[in-house]
Amino acid sequence: MPHLPFLRTTLARAASLLAACLVVSCATSGDSPQAGLPSRAPAVAADASMERVVLQAYRAIGDRHLYEPNFRNLSAEAYRSFASNDPTLSLEAGDGAFTVRRDGKEVLTRTTPSDTSDGRAWGGMLAELMAGSLDASPALQAVDRQVLIRQAITSTAKQLDRNSRYADPDEARDNRFQRDGGGGIGITVERTDDKKIMIRAVQEGSPSAKAGVQIGDQILAIDGESMIDRPLSDVVHKLRGSVGAPVNMTVLRPSQGAELTLAMKRARIIPTTVVYERRDDVALIHLMGFNSATTENLRAAIDKAKAEIGKDLAGLIIDMRSNRGGLLDQAQTVSEVFIGDGTIFSTAGRHPDSRRTYKSSTGRSKTTELPIVVLMNGGSASAAEIVAAALQDRGRAVVVGTTSYGKGTVQTVVRLANEGELILTWSRLQAPSGYTWNELGVLPNICTAKAGEAAKLATASVESSQGQLMRWHALRNPTSQEVSDLRKICPPGETSPETDVEIANRLLHDRALYAHAVQAGSQQAAVAR
Repeated sequence: MPHLPFLRTTLARAASLLAACLVVSCATSGDSPQAGLPSRAPAVAADASMERVVLQAYRAIGDRHLYEPNFRNLSAEAYRSFASNDPTLSLEAGDGAFTVRRDGKEVLTRTTPSDTSDGRAWGGMLAELMAGSLDASPALQAVDRQVLIRQAITSTAKQLDRNSRYADPDEARDNRFQRDGGGGIGITVERTDDKKIMIRAVQEGSPSAKAGVQIGDQILAIDGESMIDRPLSDVVHKLRGSVGAPVNMTVLRPSQGAELTLAMKRARIIPTTVVYERRDDVALIHLMGFNSATTENLRAAIDKAKAEIGKDLAGLIIDMRSNRGGLLDQAQTVSEVFIGDGTIFSTAGRHPDSRRTYKSSTGRSKTTELPIVVLMNGGSASAAEIVAAALQDRGRAVVVGTTSYGKGTVQTVVRLANEGELILTWSRLQAPSGYTWNELGVLPNICTAKAGEAAKLATASVESSQGQLMRWHALRNPTSQEVSDLRKICPPGETSPETDVEIANRLLHDRALYAHAVQAGSQQAAVAR
């Protein structure tokens, strides 16, 4: 399978995985999108007023955000961002009232709500200030309403925390495709340095695969319309459409020096997040994100490995390097594939519904007995960290690589009236042993930056990290300085060196060393500090 390494890199950058309700992803749109959802139909609900969107967003923040917000500060900054297109507008944020002036003259004044945590009241006041300013300002009237909404809600979200954010209607549509799928042809495309649109992956069984599309084809036209020099986003949206709708794609195939027009019908496409690669008697499974099909495809990959390798299967390498996360429920069910019973993770937040403990009750199976090595790096985040922390804590896997990103929070997605989305931090995650990795990250059992050659890996290497892991897992509310100091133990890396795989192979073929490493990082070892 000569294209697998490139496929892994491309799809990892492409993944932008968020949940319809609860997500644990910190990804943004990548450079290599997959063609899927309906084409660029009107993305904005016809009855969506700017005021309605603002009020809806502020109500959600007041009800659901992890921390109790101060809407006085949020509203002042949101208004200033909204009004930034008209330098003649200014806001006086007094203790008892907010006053908008234009060229020094009062436009309107509103009494501020007494409760700074009342999202409904502050959202209503902010909406009135924005509507009045819009009536008084020709400069604002000339700006697209979606731009004004984006400026206001983006400013609000940035003040909340580093993972809350606003997605405008176009980005939100792409987010929904990445997590739930949609009509498309099943390819991943990328713009090269010389501005060619190249096909970098073809999904197995997809309309494109059946039509004969190949990796390396260059897209020239779609339905007779030239795609030369068109933005990558236009190409993707042109390929997306209703399930069953026909589409013709003209490609240049460099290997033949010929132009081909390939006809196909769109099907429901869910982006590929799982790729299996056999490495002798080891199954290397690239887990690149967490969408609605991830657990199902993971089980299929494991079944394929068992069928191909049989009783000689030495174990699994789950490669989650640069996996930015995805759906919370998929993090749970992926963990359940390997953990038969007991706690996987827990969540805690301000809202009562955010306080939950997620447990596995699948029972013992052959999968829950297979030796596992998980690969992580500084780009591994969110759902990937849930799985890694759970498997490490429960003694089900050895984590190899570098310290992960450190995103230990869950987001809820609020679909707004304009078809945009407010991705709002909802709760904090905890590993089975009780520690939270937010800002901190998951520390590997074996830091490959310090381990040296795989052949020289020995018990002493594992024992040297045990004390660090115990200290890591013992923390409950680390200070910023403690976080900074601990992350220097095994600095986060962004690359995916082959050395990680070599060390994983070494562990899977030395059962005594593997068992020692698993025990060193388990929940029992952390509790026995």
